[in-house]
Amino acid sequence: MSGTRATLVRRLATLLTLTALAFAALLTAYYGVSRNSGAVTGDTAPAIVQISSVRDALARSYDSARQGLGEDTADIEGAGEEYRSALSTANQNLAQALKGTVAGDSGRQNLRTVTGLVSSYADLVQQAYVNRDHPALRDAYLRYARDMLRPNGSSSILDRLQSLQRQQLDVLDRQASFGWVLWLTWIVTCALFAALGWLLVDTQRFVRRRFRRLANPFLAIATALLAVLLPLALFAGQIQDRLGAARTLLTARTSSSTTPQVLPEVLDIMQDTHWRAGVVGLIPLGGTVLAALVLAGLQPRIDEYRFQPR
Repeated sequence: MSGTRATLVRRLATLLTLTALAFAALLTAYYGVSRNSGAVTGDTAPAIVQISSVRDALARSYDSARQGLGEDTADIEGAGEEYRSALSTANQNLAQALKGTVAGDSGRQNLRTVTGLVSSYADLVQQAYVNRDHPALRDAYLRYARDMLRPNGSSSILDRLQSLQRQQLDVLDRQASFGWVLWLTWIVTCALFAALGWLLVDTQRFVRRRFRRLANPFLAIATALLAVLLPLALFAGQIQDRLGAARTLLTARTSSSTTPQVLPEVLDIMQDTHWRAGVVGLIPLGGTVLAALVLAGLQPRIDEYRFQPR
């Protein structure tokens, strides 16, 4: 094999290997950022909001029950329409949260326990209504209901919901964090693409000197394709910024009565991330195209030396 052909074969093999490694690293790095945008908007944010809605609705239900049972209309209206509406909202959100919790098996078991406790809490309020004409019994049942509901250390309904929400926020924190593994992956990706770009340019110089041709169009297009991929780093940064903003907003509003209204704000923050996340599917195609361009640019030059004497 002639020296030129051997050099071209080595360069071709190195370019194809670098292309495979660089695009595999890019796919890993970009997916590591983009995969969480859908998880936050589709699962984690709704789950956090649902639990906050349950907490808010249960707190309102007790205040409404206590007020309703102290009024003259308690014989007709019971604990009151506001109480029934708040309790219904809490039960509906509990059912939805049980289907879509992001806190794993422990969170799901916690929600089952809370569902049972809410049923017992409603029974106590009902008993307060049954004994509405006996103030001592009525107030005792309301006090039991309050103690079952309000924070008292670890076992009340609101305590359990708060613990579950901390688990959900931990999940959100992991999804929105740019950890050292991702940092390392992006550093490796940048290094591989820098090496690939340098080798493409150097190969074009070698081909131009050896074959006396102004340019190799396939290698030139391959080099340009690398420049086209640069916005992917910008897209990844934008996705990460939006994830951080969503995390900040949800964390700040979890203890607020306005938490149920925060979901549209989160969706608005994240709305432009979905098409950026979808770009990840084009990365393997880009790698395939670049490899084909490299092959098309060098293989004809290698073939020119195929039948030369050893």
